[in-house]
Amino acid sequence: MTARLNMVGASLLMSSSLFAADTLSAAISEGKFSGGMRALYSSSDFASNGAFEDRYAVAAGFRLSYETAPLYGIQAKASLYSVSSMGLNSDNPNKVDSVYFENAQHGGSNTQSVYGTSADSYAVLGEAYLKAAFGKTFVQVGRMEIDAPFASSHDIYVVPNTFEAAQIVNVNIPNTTLVLAHATKMSGPDMVQSNSFAGSSSGIKASDFVSISKGTAFNKLSDGDGRLDTEDDNAGATVVGGIYTGVPGFVLQGWFTRVWDIMDMPHLQIDYSTKIGDVGLFAGAWWASQKAIGGTKDTLDHPVTQVLIDHNLKNITAYHSEGKLGASYKGATVTLAYANTKGIDDNAARGGFVAPVGGNPSWVRARYQSPHFGYTDTSSFTGGTNSYLVGVEYDFASVGVNDLKGEVKYLNFSRDNKYSADRGLLGYKPNAFEDTTAYEASLDYKTLFGIKGLDGGVTFLSVDNDDASGQKSTDHNDLRVAVNLAF
Repeated sequence: MTARLNMVGASLLMSSSLFAADTLSAAISEGKFSGGMRALYSSSDFASNGAFEDRYAVAAGFRLSYETAPLYGIQAKASLYSVSSMGLNSDNPNKVDSVYFENAQHGGSNTQSVYGTSADSYAVLGEAYLKAAFGKTFVQVGRMEIDAPFASSHDIYVVPNTFEAAQIVNVNIPNTTLVLAHATKMSGPDMVQSNSFAGSSSGIKASDFVSISKGTAFNKLSDGDGRLDTEDDNAGATVVGGIYTGVPGFVLQGWFTRVWDIMDMPHLQIDYSTKIGDVGLFAGAWWASQKAIGGTKDTLDHPVTQVLIDHNLKNITAYHSEGKLGASYKGATVTLAYANTKGIDDNAARGGFVAPVGGNPSWVRARYQSPHFGYTDTSSFTGGTNSYLVGVEYDFASVGVNDLKGEVKYLNFSRDNKYSADRGLLGYKPNAFEDTTAYEASLDYKTLFGIKGLDGGVTFLSVDNDDASGQKSTDHNDLRVAVNLAF
């Protein structure tokens, strides 16, 4: 997140000033095609007395983009994203990691997968925007990717989240990048996933561009009358951010995300890095909070909202903080990290964070969130959770093998059971495990077979949950293999 947004303003401004065309026809004819492909296999294997059936997914993704040359500082870009199951997956939706596909949501907890139940292929015009540079200000309008702490493209699947939005990036102040973005609609896997305490709206598909509130079922709360059957839309989400690099070794960030009529989410972060001889040292910390506003706040307080009263749920307030320390030496990097999500009583999301505009950031999480049943077993964002990570990464270039990196992680998530056991409105979590231990190992190769733009990786994750007494096991082993080609 940090590096991408720290450089995005300057790089986009520079690219907009190069190879300018004189006419519209020249701008089109001098434009460039680009694209990429991703082949992916994933599986989730449960224990013999598992709560769910084993799942797997085979997927092939494709992106084709075309961008015009600049004309009077203005460029246009369009990108088509697609994913296909190639007929290789099970016809039983409970045996498919459907998060990678069209994945129509049937609403809330009536299926084994909170992500939906279909594994159909689909295509979507994910990007279609105009961008322009005015001095040191960059403006982008249309369908696009956005990456901020709590509004994210979350590109860990096959097709990323994309937004109908407007974005302004300014680098006029030395060592400073300022970002202002406003999104009204969103498409992608996280529009189907239940990212709210209210569950997911029925019928939403990954290829749909729908209002952010509707995609996460907040639409039924937006007018604040206490009833869950009224408004369909809200004003979208606004993100304001700043990144400052003027102090040697430090990167300072401040972000504020308002999902209008739903919640406010501020985020503050500091990162530090230095080098002593051959040893690199780094540290960081960040803090964020989440509070209901507008229609959501009124609805949570409204006496006719019987379902909330029955569960004594009055807010979605949450606080999250993280810290990390690490060192690197001759290709090896060791990282220690800690995260805490404060448990708040009477919270409609079990004291935890929800993410109606894309995946949550964290230094303490599995590389790929387990794509089954909405379980937060490898995430640090459940209320009342203390989370720990020990990670070791090694760059094999130090021993003469270029472009190969490996990493192992130990993760532990210790939860206060009064939050994890309170089903609240998240009725899909019957096991209410308190503690989770996970081990993860991955290998990544940057240039496979010496082909430029071809990279690949494999990740193995083993999860041991402390399941509630009398419940079936949710322990599982996940495998993900992916190959990417950019052209």
